[in-house]
Amino acid sequence: MFDFENKPTPEDASHFVKDPSILVEFPFFPVSTQKFILLSICSFGIYHAYWHYENWRRIKNRTREEISPFWRTFFLPLYSFPLFKRICATAESEGMPVDLNPYALATLYLLLNMTPQLPNPWWLMNIAAFLPMLPIQKATQRVNERHSSPNTEAVNENYSTANRITIIVGGLFLSFLVLSAFSVER
Repeated sequence: MFDFENKPTPEDASHFVKDPSILVEFPFFPVSTQKFILLSICSFGIYHAYWHYENWRRIKNRTREEISPFWRTFFLPLYSFPLFKRICATAESEGMPVDLNPYALATLYLLLNMTPQLPNPWWLMNIAAFLPMLPIQKATQRVNERHSSPNTEAVNENYSTANRITIIVGGLFLSFLVLSAFSVER
């Protein structure tokens, strides 16, 4: 008989993928580090929200928990604390030592996201908000590498038209803001 009370685990689902034409998602959002950094800077942090959303969506799909990736992204950076912790816990559970403190990184991320309230030129520290996310991003890449197979999705390292527009327009606007932040008023 069927047991509707017990939710299937990710291990249960692994032997259902028999068709090589079916693409399997990585456990975490597979974006290259270069693309992550460039889009984080040129989108003024909007890419962080997309990165968080994609990772929460994948966690929800994998664990079948009743969480809302939308609301967890809406309340970013507060939900970076449990996300960073989950990513580190997943890496450790798969035998990959993680020598970082997810709570310290999330705290730094939270603080850097508060810097736009600071006066000129100190608000520019917000551009560096991606830095505490880099060790977490690298942990997701290590977990994803362990799950790599011929029918897993490709790593997101190519730039779409929207990505290119964001880089060009955001980069120009950012250059203007940096120059104006350091210009001397007369």
